[in-house]
Amino acid sequence: MKKLASASAVLLATTAIAQADISRADPTVRLLFEDVGPTGTYGELSFGSINPKAGSNGVVPDPLASYAQPGFGILHRYSDQVSVALSYDTPFGADVSYPGFGAGGTPIGVPPFFIPSGGPFFGGYATVDTRQLTLMGRYEFGNGFSVHGGLRAMDVEGDIYTNVTADPTEFHRLAGTSEIGYGYLLGAAYERPEIALRVSLTYHSALEVDFDDASETPVSTFFGVATGPEGTADFSVEFPESWTLEFQSGIAADTLVFGSIHYEYWDGFNLSTDVGNYVNFTSDTTTYQVGLGRRLNENWSGSVSYTHRTRGTVPSDSSLSPTTGLNSIAVAAQYEMDAVTLSGGITYGIPGDQTVIAAAPVDFDDNEVIGVGLRIGFRF
Repeated sequence: MKKLASASAVLLATTAIAQADISRADPTVRLLFEDVGPTGTYGELSFGSINPKAGSNGVVPDPLASYAQPGFGILHRYSDQVSVALSYDTPFGADVSYPGFGAGGTPIGVPPFFIPSGGPFFGGYATVDTRQLTLMGRYEFGNGFSVHGGLRAMDVEGDIYTNVTADPTEFHRLAGTSEIGYGYLLGAAYERPEIALRVSLTYHSALEVDFDDASETPVSTFFGVATGPEGTADFSVEFPESWTLEFQSGIAADTLVFGSIHYEYWDGFNLSTDVGNYVNFTSDTTTYQVGLGRRLNENWSGSVSYTHRTRGTVPSDSSLSPTTGLNSIAVAAQYEMDAVTLSGGITYGIPGDQTVIAAAPVDFDDNEVIGVGLRIGFRF
């Protein structure tokens, strides 16, 4: 029965994809509960490829680009009570570029495009990448209860071009790389292995990163050239705190139900400099997941799951968020041979409709996302 736990968690492209926020992977402490090999160690490598789409019925071409989600993790059990794990992921990000911008989001020197009934629409672009290391530890009391905690370290690299002034034809470009920011996590879990029951609750603190001497330049959308000198900006961005409830339980022979609830405090998230406000979210989000796992034989198991993410503010808080909310279905399979486990999954989702207002409103109501994920785990 325990083998199903891994199948149910196959590198999920079912988390926040193409959302009103910039979450790309809901946090999980699954790694702490993996089986280990004879030396007490488990390691894994993972990779996901995500292809989102935001459509406006031909009024504005799709501004979203595909992206990758690499990751790794290693767990070592020092005793029956103490375990330590280290993981790498890319929890937040953005890759949005409206037509009228060239490679890398560079303005091409003419108005981006025109909406037949709405006048010019100036959207902008954003490329944001994050890298996070998490060090976690777990202590088991021996009666089914355990506690876990850890430290997180993350840095951010971003390039954003959008309107931050009252003039809709004057955008600013902000680009820079942050210092490393730190946060923590704390939680507890209860297990009954005989029925594959596990429930865990984890709190992730807010995590603040500082940008020093980021470049900031005013640019005209009509001519694609700077309208003022390049300046520098020092600012901080605080990524939100969150709570995650994860659960699983056997419900019949070789059959497992699993799921999670993830609440993230995005209301108040902003990116601001002395020039203006580049990003400002005003809605928290909750992600619900429920699924069913089934062991097919000694080697194969599979799962199917459904994910719902609540909608954010409509119209959008930013032209860099052309969708909000998500409904998706994921199908996963796992093959286990000796000390190696191969897992794979595919997700199809429909991000929610959104209205983006720049110089004119645009409705994005033809959205979809497809994600594939692979993971290989080793017990040694």
